[in-house]
Amino acid sequence: MKKLNIGIIAHVDAGKTTLTENILFLGGAIAKAGRVDKGDTITDSMAVERRRGISVRAAATSFYRNGIKFNLIDTPGHVDFIAEVERNLAVLDGVVLVISAKEGLQSQTRILMDTIKSRNIPTAIFINKIDRMGADVGQIVRETNEYMGNRLIVTQKITADGLVHNLTHEELMASDTLYSYDDELMTKFANDEEILPTDFYNSLTRHTQKGSLYPVFFGSALYGIGVEYLLDALPHFLPFAKINTTSPLSAVVFKVDNSGKRRLAYVRLYSGRINYREPINFRGMAHQITKLSALENGKLANASTIEAGDIAVLYFGNLMVGDIIGEPNSNTRSIRLGRPTLSVEVTPENPDQRSELYKALVSLADEDPLLSFNGQNAMTVQLFGEIQLEILREVLAERYNIATELTVARTIHTETISEQASAVTPISKTFFNAGVGFSIAPLPRGSGVEYVSAVPYGELEKSFQVAVEEAVFTTCSNGIFGWEVTDIKVVFDHSDYDSVSGTPSAFRNLVPLVLMEAIKKAEPILLEPVCNYELRTPSGVASKALYDLRMMNATVDRTETMPGDMMVIAGQVPADACRDYGTKVGSYTEGRGVFLTKFSGYREAKFDENKVNKDGINPAANEALYMMQKLGAR
Repeated sequence: MKKLNIGIIAHVDAGKTTLTENILFLGGAIAKAGRVDKGDTITDSMAVERRRGISVRAAATSFYRNGIKFNLIDTPGHVDFIAEVERNLAVLDGVVLVISAKEGLQSQTRILMDTIKSRNIPTAIFINKIDRMGADVGQIVRETNEYMGNRLIVTQKITADGLVHNLTHEELMASDTLYSYDDELMTKFANDEEILPTDFYNSLTRHTQKGSLYPVFFGSALYGIGVEYLLDALPHFLPFAKINTTSPLSAVVFKVDNSGKRRLAYVRLYSGRINYREPINFRGMAHQITKLSALENGKLANASTIEAGDIAVLYFGNLMVGDIIGEPNSNTRSIRLGRPTLSVEVTPENPDQRSELYKALVSLADEDPLLSFNGQNAMTVQLFGEIQLEILREVLAERYNIATELTVARTIHTETISEQASAVTPISKTFFNAGVGFSIAPLPRGSGVEYVSAVPYGELEKSFQVAVEEAVFTTCSNGIFGWEVTDIKVVFDHSDYDSVSGTPSAFRNLVPLVLMEAIKKAEPILLEPVCNYELRTPSGVASKALYDLRMMNATVDRTETMPGDMMVIAGQVPADACRDYGTKVGSYTEGRGVFLTKFSGYREAKFDENKVNKDGINPAANEALYMMQKLGAR
């Protein structure tokens, strides 16, 4: 059976969950389409989702239509939950991008369109809410087409009575967009040769399925207008999953759900098959399949086998998002839509629930790895925004019955080094039965931590080397200023080893001291998160906008005028400075302006003692304290 793995993506409130409900209804997976405002949608199953009317977690379901199995994933629309979208885009074959005809191209819409373009993700565009007062469908299509590089293929028209109809062959073939992407069609067109409808449609399908052109559909998901046209067109414009069952098993975990009695791991299969009662391999070990489920018509159903191209649900307690099952594969896309820039400390209102809170946060971090729970000292989590913070508190209360207090969110910084340096501690100069030395050097922004061992295994055996490497990355998780050390190359180039009393733990204990010494010598610097921004504002208040940007320490890299006496200003701005600026723009432009941001990376920040994360400072930054801890002094 052919399989189509697709996702529904959009800016919040564009109507993607309502569209999902109507698609599931048409596919026969549900008896009637639910309503977000009534809290009875199938994909928004969490209580907090139904109460707030927003999606928090991606929801996977399925249905059958015309001999095709559709695996459908409804993703969150709010920017605070962009990580959910990111994980699912990595494993889907294609997506439906929902754009509101009323609100137009909103900030999240533009972020998603940038990703679609850069990754050539096969995409169908659904212009929703065409029935709303003030909706200007023509303007939305023009703006979207311009933003997407003039690659839209409009497939439908809206009649005066508000109904949607597919274009005729002649109307569709009159569009010149496809001809600029197909040399053979262009040659025939230029030579006034006959172009058969089959030639045109075969070319159109080929280009949409490889993500170079985007078909456009119209409708109102709330009233079911245009939804069936869209659904029946998807198999023509989006690619089917490749079903390779003869090659060894290769699959990836893209979603973990701990909300029920058993932990569920959702797995996309790229080749081979998973069979009930047969072992699978991950993390170098074989694991027996004692329970296997498939997505079947809106529910989970027991399965005996699941083949490549499909989605399986496994019940292993230790499977994590990103785990590879079986052979490595290169089919997943590398997508990074954002990175958490806020950190909060979480404490239970009832101190006796501290242990329960710790376990709950570990469980939630399993579901969302970018939550980045850190329980070394205080219990802190990393988040994208205030809405995610509120949702976290509500989930802890509803799912785990833990009332919590959260500190005011603070901006996450990182740190790096500005110079090369080295440090060596021989075995004769330490209380530990080990000796190590490191050379370090700065790397370009965004490089992360690069570790190299220049010590041969003949000099130091593998178990000791593994201990050194693990200790290097652990040490880099909290640096001199209490933040993650990044953009650094660490070379392990000296070791002393006592073959009688030496242990891997001795090396693990010594590494932080020596590596911290090298980092101190290398002139550590603080880095702050920055965003690329685009500010669209009426020209009459441009001076006010430029003044605000200057006060936020933003760069102005591009300005241009637009029709309608509008101006675009673009550049980079510190994430901390621009957190609430979108609301201010809406106020001083009387709703005409818009402020769009997207996480860009990190840049050097002016040192401020208030930016030091005192809860996260590595004890090895204070050698006396560290030695007291490790040697058991009181």
